[in-house]
Amino acid sequence: MNARIHQPEVTYLRKRRARSFVTFFGTLALLACVLATLFAVPATTQAAPATAGGPLVLVQPASGGYLGSTLELAQRQQLASQGVEPYKSAVGNALSFANGKLSSNPSPQNPLNISGTTGPFVDDTATAYGLALAYSTTGNVAYAKKSRDFIMAWVNTTKSTSNTCPNSGSCQTSLIIGRVGPGFVFAANLIKPSGALSAADDTAFRNWLRTVILPTASVRTNNWGDAGTFMRVAVTDYLGDAAGFSAAIAKWKSLVDLIAADGHIPEETRRGSSGLNYTQEALDYKIAAAVIAQRRGVNLWDYGRFKLAVDYAAKYVLNPSSWPWSSGASASIHPLWEVAYQHWQNPAYKSIILKRRPYGADGHSALRWTTLTNGLPF
Repeated sequence: MNARIHQPEVTYLRKRRARSFVTFFGTLALLACVLATLFAVPATTQAAPATAGGPLVLVQPASGGYLGSTLELAQRQQLASQGVEPYKSAVGNALSFANGKLSSNPSPQNPLNISGTTGPFVDDTATAYGLALAYSTTGNVAYAKKSRDFIMAWVNTTKSTSNTCPNSGSCQTSLIIGRVGPGFVFAANLIKPSGALSAADDTAFRNWLRTVILPTASVRTNNWGDAGTFMRVAVTDYLGDAAGFSAAIAKWKSLVDLIAADGHIPEETRRGSSGLNYTQEALDYKIAAAVIAQRRGVNLWDYGRFKLAVDYAAKYVLNPSSWPWSSGASASIHPLWEVAYQHWQNPAYKSIILKRRPYGADGHSALRWTTLTNGLPF
């Protein structure tokens, strides 16, 4: 079921098996209670009845949050406490990560210079976001305070960047900031209800995003540009920069316009045996930007050949030997598939998702823990 502008996102939750009549209807009552108290559902919402063996309908607003809102995450935690998968495993994964980070410390750098695909900036953005997710699912302010400490360590230390060049492929810092920088934005948004991020903190964070982070965004026409666009969408939204947000959406559309008629992405398929992974990477960022845009009332899901490109990649992820662009292709499974299934519910995505669940902190983009934020039960 496709989401429409100004209509709530409807996701279908189906219990894979009911342990007992009481457990099933207890969970159903929980859903009804959460929905009634947390979400106002417009009269236009289409909702199928919940029946034993049929779908449980969970209605969520197409607004607030980034990949997921604090209300949605609290809701999923309640489902996890009832044993509903994939939330039980996803919450456990996120909390295990966060608990391991409560005694850790950030490692900010000045200037920020990234030469590879890993390092302190990658680690600390993941840590801040993981801790924020733990706060949103448990309400434990200790997680929020620690997340705030990681964010503000970078804000207070990193005053400049080096090895950046938005129009070139030779400056790794631009790529990595685009990939993972939104993790700080996601974290700041999720911990706001806790009060851990003060008004002064938030002002400093916004200024840092505007002056240090945003200027590094890559505007190339391959996955670098997709990463830069994803970062621009997240950052300009957080800043309330309407003109910047509109420009980022226009850039997103220009990149989708480059998708070929059969769904392949020429800038990525030319990468030979690595082309399938690079294709997924480009789609990671495209799909993350689409989620954010949807929550702000902008429908990108139906634009151009976007879905065609996702479906094209889906044909090969579990069978990379059939990749037509190079022999010896390999593929890891990227986190985009949980988000893609949440929106399009294409059965072809299910087998891909089940090979990887639950998606956790691993990976090198801010698109992490997507089973928790976007996953649906099968």
